[in-house]
Amino acid sequence: MKIFFQKRIDSILIWGHGMQYFNEILNDIRAHRDFKIVKIQKHKPKDMRSFVKKMYSHDYAPFWHLKSKTNYLLKTPQEVGFVFIENSNPIEDYLGEGSFRHKESLTLKNFKEELRSKYNPREDGQQTHNHVLHATDSQEQTNQILKYLGYIEGVRLFNNSDAVINMPNHIKGCSKLNFRMLKVDEIFCNIATGDSWDQFTLKMVEIQKSPQFIGISQDMSIYKDYIDRYLGGPLQNYYNLEKYSDMSMNFEYLSPPHEVSFVIVEKRKGKFVILDGLHRASCHIKQGHGEIKVCQVLR
Repeated sequence: MKIFFQKRIDSILIWGHGMQYFNEILNDIRAHRDFKIVKIQKHKPKDMRSFVKKMYSHDYAPFWHLKSKTNYLLKTPQEVGFVFIENSNPIEDYLGEGSFRHKESLTLKNFKEELRSKYNPREDGQQTHNHVLHATDSQEQTNQILKYLGYIEGVRLFNNSDAVINMPNHIKGCSKLNFRMLKVDEIFCNIATGDSWDQFTLKMVEIQKSPQFIGISQDMSIYKDYIDRYLGGPLQNYYNLEKYSDMSMNFEYLSPPHEVSFVIVEKRKGKFVILDGLHRASCHIKQGHGEIKVCQVLR
């Protein structure tokens, strides 16, 4: 019997041999009408065997049953990508027989199979079962994956109980909100510098020196290079060249239906630093505005 539930949080794990299609898979997920990407994180397991076992430890089938089917993963590159999605139309049903019977989202299952058909390795023109990705059957599995990555609150990470503004999940511990007008030269941002997504430092700069602002005002390839290098590391929200270009063309800050999508800042060492909304702030400044209304968080 199919069960129609409200939205839930799911996870798609892209294995090492599928990371060559990382951006393409992200675009496919973004294009799905029932999915919203809420977090992207790359990961380098220290031991691939124990990592594979951990990822399947909450599967409906015991690992010994899956062992022969997952041996190929031990030879894949030790870099994977997690994509956490808000699944707004899970359509859950019970699948499998006997002790393997389990509840699963048909929406995600069908999508997973489409991606495997598209990206799985082929031999002699035939699709192999060396799957490039794995997807969770239940929100509880997603919960365990988040805890493995160090997010002890699990799926509660994505709870937004604030009724005043759209508070992103990475901002926690706010005791008070202060809405104020700031001059753009009072606001700073942190940008990543370094060789790769897992070898970087953060540097505080003016908004006009950020790749986000330089991209829409001078050269969008600079923004693209920045996203390609750091997505899944310091950058865990989903942005790409097309999405940002479309946004910048028709942008109007705090216009409907985004009346509460404020740029969020925090005062650090006497400077207002953006915690969320650098893309919006960049578009606003490019339009010639010298001030912007922000939401300052106080802890």
